[in-house]
Amino acid sequence: EEAGQLQRTSEQGGQTDSTGKININTADKELLCTLPGIGQTRAQSIITYRQERGKFASIEDIMQVSGIKESSFQKIKEYITVN
Repeated sequence: EEAGQLQRTSEQGGQTDSTGKININTADKELLCTLPGIGQTRAQSIITYRQERGKFASIEDIMQVSGIKESSFQKIKEYITVN
């Protein structure tokens, strides 16, 4: 069942890597919203940040996005990548 879930995610645009992590440099709003504690507003903030400043160099850089602090990062860090 997990493999099927990963496959479906991959078909939605290949925005997860082989470990099933979400690439915060390429993920769309819908996929970002699947992260714990990330809703429509924060997902849009992530996309806006990328458009204005370019790709994230590390997953920790997501804390530079408005509304995403250390506590939010702790909830999502195991689910995200920048590869």
